[in-house]
Amino acid sequence: MVRESGYAERWLNPGTAIIRMKTIRETFGVKRASTDGRFKKEREAYATGVLALALEKLSNLQWWVEVETVEATPDTRLRRIDSSAGCNFIYTGPIGVVDWEENVDDIMEVIRKKCERAYPRDYLLLVNARHVGKVLRFDRITDEMEKISSPFLEVWVIASVGDDQMIAVRIAPGVIRVDFELNVELERASKRPAFLKKDIRGTTPGFRDLGLSFLPIPGRD
Repeated sequence: MVRESGYAERWLNPGTAIIRMKTIRETFGVKRASTDGRFKKEREAYATGVLALALEKLSNLQWWVEVETVEATPDTRLRRIDSSAGCNFIYTGPIGVVDWEENVDDIMEVIRKKCERAYPRDYLLLVNARHVGKVLRFDRITDEMEKISSPFLEVWVIASVGDDQMIAVRIAPGVIRVDFELNVELERASKRPAFLKKDIRGTTPGFRDLGLSFLPIPGRD
């Protein structure tokens, strides 16, 4: 038997985070998956996973998703292992995730509210655009971003623009846009472990494939 585990000390393959959210939608329905507080961590992990896949397409580097389980912030972290110097160096991007939904007409209202708060300078803000049917005018959004003071290192927006089409746009500082087919990137991500666990060996961080892991879906009997 594979023992039940949680998010602590585990890094998720971006595809694992995305497929978990798809499973929740199929099991509980889209509305409940989008609003139920029990699935908050899964929604944040999904958004971070989408950003990770966009960054992988952009840079051809592998990123992993870590879900914060102890502190209030950040919501998630992007992790990358750099072994180019002969040892493992870990790059970390703390992420604050926020949804833009139908109850707010303008995405800038969500972004401004976040930018009014104090955050460490290494944090990224990730906006999951879930306002169905609303057109995203990134030229206007980037113009508006130039008028406000942002505490974030970077601000990204992710959105679905078709059945399998996703976009990730960095709106500050400067504009970077990544268009990609979700299933194509998921297939690429599936060729590496679903989970990693960090081990400390002397002073050098090492990592191991956890193989099969039982990470239950919240709320499932």
